[in-house]
Amino acid sequence: MSKQPLIEQIEQLDRAITDMLSGSVAMLSSPDPLLIELLGVARDLRDLQSSDFRASLKADLERKMVMKANIVHAAAPVRPGFRTITPYLVLPSGPEYLDFLKNVFGAEETLRHETGPGRAHVELRIGDSMIMVGIGAERRVPAGLMLYVPNVDEVYNRAVAAGCKALQPVEDAHWEPLRLGTLLDPEGNGWSICTYRGANYISEGRQSLSAGFCVAGATRLVEFMKQAFDATEVQRWEWPGGMYASMQIGDSVVGVAEAGNHEWMAPVSVMVLMYVPDADAVYHQALRAGATSLQEPANQSYGRSGGVVDAWGNQWYMATP
Repeated sequence: MSKQPLIEQIEQLDRAITDMLSGSVAMLSSPDPLLIELLGVARDLRDLQSSDFRASLKADLERKMVMKANIVHAAAPVRPGFRTITPYLVLPSGPEYLDFLKNVFGAEETLRHETGPGRAHVELRIGDSMIMVGIGAERRVPAGLMLYVPNVDEVYNRAVAAGCKALQPVEDAHWEPLRLGTLLDPEGNGWSICTYRGANYISEGRQSLSAGFCVAGATRLVEFMKQAFDATEVQRWEWPGGMYASMQIGDSVVGVAEAGNHEWMAPVSVMVLMYVPDADAVYHQALRAGATSLQEPANQSYGRSGGVVDAWGNQWYMATP
């Protein structure tokens, strides 16, 4: 190959092939052996197949493009407000907890689906994010949640007045410009109420509400997320006996913290729903990363979904709409 820039070689070959197809004499301005060879291949291919074959090939390619577009269109969209990861709370109590979410955090109920006597699947919007709540269940699956608000002290005090247990008073974090306090709500869910000390009260890349994972062996959970869900590590802060990492999965950012001796740093298992393009692929990838199956992928009325549990008890349900 000559030392002529690649883009010039490509343009030269393109002009020569255009001339050939128009019936003119194909000329190369450079005697590059490879260009001459490629032009010869083009001559051989020009009349190789009939017009019927070319028409059939074109139709086949267009059909496949339409199929691919339909698949992408069907898999990619999710309902407004939802992101890759949505926290899912499961609890025995009923409407009183939903009232708590509405009165304390300004939650807006967007959907309720009755699943049996005294049981329902409920979806609520808090800020720019969604949360799912299963009420009337025979079990309780508490969660760790991080909520960004512009008025952190006001929301924190309102939560305490509504029956939350104060775990850590509102104060400035030492690892990034955050002001936050932590609470335990009446159903055992942990809340970190935060505001970002910057131009915007939400840290860049975050949403109003996200899942927070607090485990013993947080660095191993970080590696599991990378292997199981192609998570990327956005930031990490470490200090003696502690660690906190922001992990991005799809368009969601979640927090992973090392459990400590403080009550507000106690280990907690979380349940989340993940919207993914291919639930089967993500399910099997998570199993290869060390997760255990909870539910093999199957078709449901809302799409295809499956579930796994990791070594720390966190439940990951993946769904393709």
